[in-house]
Amino acid sequence: MKLFIRKFQSEWASWLAVAFVALLPFGRLAEVPLSVFALSLLVLARSAENRLRIRKASLFVLPLFLCFWVPMVISSFDSFYPSKSWTSSIAALRFLAAALAMTLLLNSASTRERVLRWTAYLLLFWAADAFIQLFFGRDLFGIAMHPDRLNALFVKKYQFFGPTLAMLSPLVLEHARREWRPWAWAVSFALILGAVMIAGMRAGWLTMALVLATYMLLMLKRENRELRRTMFTIPALAVIVLAVSYFASPLFQERLDVTRAFTSGVEKSLDSSSMERVPIFSTALTMYREHPVNGVGVRAFPKAYMVYAEPDDIHIRKSGGASGATHAHNVILEVMSDTGTIGLLGLLVAIGFLWAHFRNITPAERQDAFPYALAVLLILFPFNSHFAIYGTYTSSLVWFLVGLWSASLRHGR
Repeated sequence: MKLFIRKFQSEWASWLAVAFVALLPFGRLAEVPLSVFALSLLVLARSAENRLRIRKASLFVLPLFLCFWVPMVISSFDSFYPSKSWTSSIAALRFLAAALAMTLLLNSASTRERVLRWTAYLLLFWAADAFIQLFFGRDLFGIAMHPDRLNALFVKKYQFFGPTLAMLSPLVLEHARREWRPWAWAVSFALILGAVMIAGMRAGWLTMALVLATYMLLMLKRENRELRRTMFTIPALAVIVLAVSYFASPLFQERLDVTRAFTSGVEKSLDSSSMERVPIFSTALTMYREHPVNGVGVRAFPKAYMVYAEPDDIHIRKSGGASGATHAHNVILEVMSDTGTIGLLGLLVAIGFLWAHFRNITPAERQDAFPYALAVLLILFPFNSHFAIYGTYTSSLVWFLVGLWSASLRHGR
């Protein structure tokens, strides 16, 4: 019993982090482990030693958080939806608390290795489960494939599966690169790539292209010489996975056909290929022009959309005039429309801060932080389609990764 208690005391934080990822498919349940991390900061801060460590960690986490949070608060003063904006701004404080607590609780190398290892297993299971759902119509838990998208465990948020798997793929690939043989890394990459392809979300496809390009470059480094032979298998594996996915998935075929509309250069085709997002982008820009300083208010986009959208807007027509788009579908446009130039400046300052910080840390810290830093970059990559950046799902995911990123730094130790 004492052994079990000691084991729980040393490992509970790492299993809580793994639980966050495991609960992502199930609505807002992932908020539970993140909230536990946030509340644990109050307990941790009772120790003078921990307070010192929190102050040191704050030198990394706090500037990032302020770049995100201050524009939210300023946008709330004259928001189109004040109650929603203020609630979102106040509730966002839990992200700061959770990231700081994770810094302290996951600071040991063995703890972070446990998180990375079991997260890798979990994400590979998601990918395998997706193929089972594709071929048999139901996954291992009996969840039927959604008519519009392959969803695996993501029952209600079916469109989140492919992009989420792609954005978190660096955690799998980095663990495989460090701990597994080169062939296992290649198989892991192929499995993740295939699952993202058959999920049918082009945001996930672009993300995997970025992951592929990143690791192709990494394999040119001397320390990755054992994986260089794998570099030649990646294109072949990619072609095989794409071919199998194409012939196995009518949804994948359909999405590729729609994507070809980009090549015509015609606005109507472009709008179809971008899933009718051109009106959303245009309306977001109109919001920014009308409210250039602090935007229409964080999370007030749906209300403002009804004011600034064109009278014949397709999204409003589809809802019978009841609603329109819920967010801008692009991180830059969402920041501009929701929080204005202040939010855009906050984003630029955050990028500059991270670049300077990443260059100044030690090589060992850089290697430890790499999978989390890459995952954050993939989530925020500007030339892609995005889920609501200020929404609970994406914000929680970003700050969870920032917490792991911060935990991998020495912070003066």
